[in-house]
Amino acid sequence: MVGARHPAALLIAVCVALTATGCKAQRSRVTVQNEEPPPGSRLLSTIQMNDANAAPQLLSGFYAVENNAWRWTAGRFSVSLRIPPAARSGATVSLSLTVPDVVIQKLGKVRVSASVGGMELKAQEYDSPGPYVFKADIPAGQVPSAESVTVDFAVNGTFRPDGDKRDLAIVANSVSIAAK
Repeated sequence: MVGARHPAALLIAVCVALTATGCKAQRSRVTVQNEEPPPGSRLLSTIQMNDANAAPQLLSGFYAVENNAWRWTAGRFSVSLRIPPAARSGATVSLSLTVPDVVIQKLGKVRVSASVGGMELKAQEYDSPGPYVFKADIPAGQVPSAESVTVDFAVNGTFRPDGDKRDLAIVANSVSIAAK
Protein backbone atom coordinates (compact mmCIF):
# COMPACT_ATOMS: atom_id res chain seq x y z
CA MET A 1 0.00 0.00 0.00
CA VAL A 2 1.71 3.11 -1.27
CA GLY A 3 -0.50 5.66 0.52
CA ALA A 4 0.00 4.23 4.00
CA ARG A 5 3.78 4.10 3.81
CA HIS A 6 4.41 7.20 1.76
CA PRO A 7 1.70 9.78 2.37
CA ALA A 8 3.85 12.53 0.83
CA ALA A 9 4.26 10.54 -2.39
CA LEU A 10 0.50 10.05 -2.61
CA LEU A 11 -0.11 13.75 -2.05
CA ILE A 12 2.37 14.65 -4.79
CA ALA A 13 0.79 12.18 -7.21
CA VAL A 14 -2.69 13.62 -6.57
CA CYS A 15 -1.42 17.22 -7.07
CA VAL A 16 0.30 16.28 -10.34
CA ALA A 17 -2.85 14.58 -11.61
CA LEU A 18 -5.04 17.54 -10.72
CA THR A 19 -2.59 20.03 -12.23
CA ALA A 20 -2.38 18.07 -15.46
CA THR A 21 -6.16 18.00 -15.87
CA GLY A 22 -6.41 21.67 -14.89
CA CYS A 23 -4.00 22.69 -17.65
CA LYS A 24 -6.29 21.17 -20.26
CA ALA A 25 -9.39 22.94 -18.97
CA GLN A 26 -10.75 25.89 -20.88
CA ARG A 27 -9.85 29.19 -19.30
CA SER A 28 -11.79 32.32 -19.96
CA ARG A 29 -9.76 35.26 -21.15
CA VAL A 30 -10.41 38.72 -19.85
CA THR A 31 -9.55 41.66 -22.03
CA VAL A 32 -8.73 44.85 -20.20
CA GLN A 33 -9.50 48.06 -22.00
CA ASN A 34 -8.00 51.34 -20.94
CA GLU A 35 -10.70 53.98 -21.07
CA GLU A 36 -8.17 56.79 -20.90
CA PRO A 37 -6.82 57.90 -24.26
CA PRO A 38 -3.13 57.12 -24.73
CA PRO A 39 -0.84 59.95 -23.57
CA GLY A 40 0.14 60.86 -27.12
CA SER A 41 -3.48 61.47 -28.14
CA ARG A 42 -4.30 64.11 -25.50
CA LEU A 43 -3.94 67.71 -26.56
CA LEU A 44 -1.43 69.59 -24.45
CA SER A 45 -1.40 73.22 -23.35
CA THR A 46 2.40 73.21 -23.16
CA ILE A 47 4.61 71.57 -25.74
CA GLN A 48 8.29 70.88 -25.23
CA MET A 49 9.89 70.60 -28.65
CA ASN A 50 11.56 67.29 -27.77
CA ASP A 51 8.28 65.60 -26.71
CA ALA A 52 7.51 63.00 -29.37
CA ASN A 53 3.93 62.64 -28.05
CA ALA A 54 3.29 66.32 -28.75
CA ALA A 55 4.67 66.28 -32.30
CA PRO A 56 1.18 65.92 -33.91
CA GLN A 57 0.28 69.31 -32.42
CA LEU A 58 3.13 70.94 -34.37
CA LEU A 59 1.03 71.60 -37.46
CA SER A 60 3.55 73.16 -39.83
CA GLY A 61 6.88 74.91 -40.11
CA PHE A 62 8.83 72.88 -37.53
CA TYR A 63 11.91 70.84 -38.42
CA ALA A 64 13.19 67.71 -36.67
CA VAL A 65 14.31 67.76 -33.03
CA GLU A 66 17.98 68.63 -32.59
CA ASN A 67 20.17 67.86 -29.59
CA ASN A 68 17.10 66.14 -28.09
CA ALA A 69 15.90 69.58 -27.00
CA TRP A 70 14.81 72.09 -29.67
CA ARG A 71 13.65 72.57 -33.25
CA TRP A 72 14.44 75.05 -35.97
CA THR A 73 11.37 76.78 -37.38
CA ALA A 74 10.58 77.96 -40.85
CA GLY A 75 9.52 81.55 -41.48
CA ARG A 76 5.91 80.59 -40.75
CA PHE A 77 4.94 77.91 -38.26
CA SER A 78 1.72 76.81 -36.57
CA VAL A 79 0.85 74.87 -33.44
CA SER A 80 -2.38 73.53 -31.94
CA LEU A 81 -2.74 74.01 -28.17
CA ARG A 82 -5.38 72.80 -25.71
CA ILE A 83 -7.11 75.76 -24.10
CA PRO A 84 -7.13 75.40 -20.30
CA PRO A 85 -10.66 76.05 -18.92
CA ALA A 86 -9.42 78.99 -16.82
CA ALA A 87 -8.09 80.64 -19.99
CA ARG A 88 -11.61 81.37 -21.29
CA SER A 89 -11.39 84.72 -19.50
CA GLY A 90 -8.17 85.64 -21.28
CA ALA A 91 -5.02 83.78 -22.18
CA THR A 92 -1.33 84.27 -22.81
CA VAL A 93 0.57 82.44 -25.55
CA SER A 94 4.26 81.97 -24.77
CA LEU A 95 7.04 80.85 -27.10
CA SER A 96 10.41 80.05 -25.58
CA LEU A 97 12.88 80.73 -28.37
CA THR A 98 16.51 81.34 -29.13
CA VAL A 99 17.80 83.74 -31.74
CA PRO A 100 21.13 82.32 -32.89
CA ASP A 101 23.97 84.68 -33.76
CA VAL A 102 23.97 83.48 -37.38
CA VAL A 103 20.33 84.64 -37.71
CA ILE A 104 21.17 88.14 -36.47
CA GLN A 105 24.14 88.25 -38.86
CA LYS A 106 21.91 87.30 -41.80
CA LEU A 107 18.74 89.24 -40.92
CA GLY A 108 19.82 92.07 -38.63
CA LYS A 109 16.65 92.29 -36.55
CA VAL A 110 14.33 89.35 -36.07
CA ARG A 111 10.62 90.15 -35.85
CA VAL A 112 8.31 87.45 -34.46
CA SER A 113 4.53 87.84 -34.60
CA ALA A 114 1.60 85.66 -33.56
CA SER A 115 -2.03 85.40 -34.59
CA VAL A 116 -5.09 83.37 -33.64
CA GLY A 117 -7.93 82.87 -36.09
CA GLY A 118 -6.54 85.62 -38.33
CA MET A 119 -6.42 88.13 -35.44
CA GLU A 120 -2.94 89.61 -34.97
CA LEU A 121 -1.88 89.34 -31.35
CA LYS A 122 1.52 90.93 -31.06
CA ALA A 123 4.92 91.33 -32.65
CA GLN A 124 8.27 91.53 -30.92
CA GLU A 125 11.69 92.43 -32.32
CA TYR A 126 15.02 90.98 -31.26
CA ASP A 127 18.25 92.65 -32.35
CA SER A 128 20.78 90.50 -30.53
CA PRO A 129 21.33 86.77 -30.22
CA GLY A 130 20.15 84.91 -27.15
CA PRO A 131 17.26 83.18 -25.42
CA TYR A 132 13.90 84.98 -25.22
CA VAL A 133 10.31 84.36 -24.22
CA PHE A 134 7.81 85.82 -26.66
CA LYS A 135 4.43 86.48 -24.99
CA ALA A 136 1.16 87.55 -26.58
CA ASP A 137 -2.20 88.01 -24.89
CA ILE A 138 -5.50 86.80 -26.28
CA PRO A 139 -8.27 89.07 -24.92
CA ALA A 140 -11.12 87.38 -23.04
CA GLY A 141 -13.67 87.87 -25.80
CA GLN A 142 -11.29 86.46 -28.42
CA VAL A 143 -10.41 83.12 -26.76
CA PRO A 144 -12.07 80.43 -28.89
CA SER A 145 -14.75 78.33 -27.19
CA ALA A 146 -13.33 75.15 -28.77
CA GLU A 147 -11.11 72.65 -26.98
CA SER A 148 -8.03 73.90 -28.81
CA VAL A 149 -6.64 76.87 -30.65
CA THR A 150 -4.27 77.14 -33.58
CA VAL A 151 -1.57 79.75 -33.09
CA ASP A 152 0.20 80.94 -36.21
CA PHE A 153 3.65 82.50 -35.88
CA ALA A 154 5.65 84.43 -38.47
CA VAL A 155 9.26 85.56 -38.59
CA ASN A 156 10.34 88.42 -40.87
CA GLY A 157 12.92 86.34 -42.71
CA THR A 158 14.84 83.10 -43.02
CA PHE A 159 18.27 81.98 -44.09
CA ARG A 160 19.61 78.85 -45.73
CA PRO A 161 22.94 77.48 -44.47
CA ASP A 162 25.39 76.23 -47.09
CA GLY A 163 24.51 72.68 -48.13
CA ASP A 164 21.18 72.73 -46.24
CA LYS A 165 17.84 72.70 -48.07
CA ARG A 166 15.90 74.12 -45.13
CA ASP A 167 14.88 77.76 -44.76
CA LEU A 168 15.60 78.48 -41.09
CA ALA A 169 14.23 81.29 -38.93
CA ILE A 170 14.53 80.79 -35.15
CA VAL A 171 15.04 78.00 -32.63
CA ALA A 172 11.90 76.95 -30.72
CA ASN A 173 12.26 75.36 -27.27
CA SER A 174 8.62 75.26 -26.11
CA VAL A 175 5.24 76.84 -26.72
CA SER A 176 2.26 77.14 -24.39
CA ILE A 177 -1.06 78.78 -23.62
CA ALA A 178 -2.13 79.65 -20.08
CA ALA A 179 -4.76 81.69 -18.29
CA LYS A 180 -3.89 85.34 -17.69
